[in-house]
Formats: sequence, C-alpha cells, structure tokens
Amino acid sequence: MRISHSFILPPTRFYDGMDREEMINGFLESLKALQVRYDRLTAEELPARLEKRVEEKKIRSLIYWDDPRLEALGIPQALEGSASQGKIDRSIRWGEGSEEELRREAADVELGITMADLGIAETGSLMLLNGNGRGRLVSLTPPVYFAILHEQNVVPRLTQAFSYIQDLIPSGLPSCINWITGPSRTADIEGDLSIGVHGPGEVEVFLIRS
Repeated sequence: MRISHSFILPPTRFYDGMDREEMINGFLESLKALQVRYDRLTAEELPARLEKRVEEKKIRSLIYWDDPRLEALGIPQALEGSASQGKIDRSIRWGEGSEEELRREAADVELGITMADLGIAETGSLMLLNGNGRGRLVSLTPPVYFAILHEQNVVPRLTQAFSYIQDLIPSGLPSCINWITGPSRTADIEGDLSIGVHGPGEVEVFLIRS
C-alpha cells in the first residue's frame, strides 16, 4: 500500500517582503556573525584584491579548483603571475597530478580557493558542488579558505538550495555536495570550543556584484 505524504514548506517570514539588496545584506550579516571576513566587489576588481589578501596574510602556498568559472574571472592567471614574481612558492591547480599527490599537497598548503555555487542568506552557509576538478579537500584541509561567490547565487534559505539541487537530478548529481558555515568549530565533552581543528580556521568570502 502506498502512503501519500504532503510536502509542507517552512514559513517564508524570513524573506517575505525582502528585496534583493536586503537579502544580500542579510547574508553579509550572517557571515559577520560567523566571524567570516567578506569583500563585496566587482569581477574586474577580484584578481588584484585576491592577490592583495594572499600577500597581506603572507601566504606562500595554495591550491585552487580546476574550474572554468575561476578561469573566466582571471584567478589562475593572477596566481601564476604572483608565483612568477616570487610572491608565492607553490600555486597548485586541483586535477594536475595524481589523486595521491593532490591529497598530499592539499594537506600541506596554507590556502584553498574555490567557487561557491550558492550562499544561504539565513545562515551564511556556502554550498559547493564537488566533482572532477572541484576537489573536496581544497576547501577542507588548508588552514585558510577563500570562497568566491556571485551575489545572484545568494538564496534566502535552505529551502531554495534544496530546490536547486532537485533541479540537478535529471542531469546527474555531483559526487559530493559540501556545506560550509564559517570556520571549523569543534567542542569537547566539557564544551570547550576549538577553531580550525577539523577544517579551516579562517574563511573569507569574495562576493561578486551582479
């Protein structure tokens, strides 16, 4: 016997009557509450700003996704330029080399850089679709993580994110869907909080204006 279940959406009061700019500001406030540094800028400003942040943080080694979206924004070119000028020692593209080599590199570098597919305004979470050149370890193992997100990909809450995922089903889901909500936080049995034990201790978001 088949039992029918009704599907009830959560209340929409979080974003009822909210315009696009208000939702973006809500996302930024959520990031701030999570102690995530953010920068809202244009696509043209991004490569130079990212290079500057790498230099300010004295990063000498990094790994980034093999992703055409990063190519379109000029990120690999900027990083290669920094490497050729001696500003960084190692700039590694995920996908170049064996999986074993990439795992070792990801565990050893100081910074990981990826695109984010969605941002959740209500929680400040980032959603990443992994697979192929978009390795999970890039956002997981380095102590510092930079996410790049187009602001048109900010949605009110998880409801819209799951609708987005559902729309992917006909063409095939990715190997992993990764959710990141601020720096890694771990508490022991006594409730003592540690930052960065099981993931990056610092997260920065570069939000690209539409």
